[in-house]
Amino acid sequence: MTNVRRQLGDKEQTDSNPGSDTYAIGDLHGEITLLRRLLDRLAPARGDTLIFLGDYLDRGEDAVQTVETLLALQSSMHCIFLQGNHDAAWLETWDGSAFSRCPHIAGANRVWEQCQGTIPPRIGQFLTKTRLYHEDGYAWYSHAGATPGVPFWQSSPESYVWGHAEFLGSTYDWGKPVVFGHYELSDPLVTATKIGLDTGAWRTGRLTALQVESRKIIQVVEK
Repeated sequence: MTNVRRQLGDKEQTDSNPGSDTYAIGDLHGEITLLRRLLDRLAPARGDTLIFLGDYLDRGEDAVQTVETLLALQSSMHCIFLQGNHDAAWLETWDGSAFSRCPHIAGANRVWEQCQGTIPPRIGQFLTKTRLYHEDGYAWYSHAGATPGVPFWQSSPESYVWGHAEFLGSTYDWGKPVVFGHYELSDPLVTATKIGLDTGAWRTGRLTALQVESRKIIQVVEK
């Protein structure tokens, strides 16, 4: 397993702005067209919060343009970028100024070849700022869930980023639902303790988001 660089999560309460919306967005994997379509559908306002659940690169249409879009987005509104396992794998090859090699994870070769082995440094700079987890008044958020049987904030970094073998089947209650991606579910999972939003956009052409306050599922599909 790739080592995870520890980045502290936020435990801020973001439900203190009446009238604002919070959206959690599943794994992007370079699907820039679907991301743009989803942003058009959500039409977020400046006071809203967008929580991206990680895995920005690999497999999909255009990873670099996906990250460029996210960088532009955060200049105009509140964005939370969580770290996925693909992001962690890329960070293992980042030396602070350049990526030394293509990481050994599925789909990374596509990005490496598209960039002819020269990944823009701003991609690495973006990934270094991703977080392991986030909390607000409605839920916990991480890429791959948490460790069952312990408080959410005591989960291992590997559980947040790579997943725990017992997470999906566990009935453990972390006090608030855990909103996560990573697992490529055939349909979004919404239960009292878990909300899974990765519907394999790179493979299925279906990108999923959650309006957190109402628990409304929002999806866009390839045309």
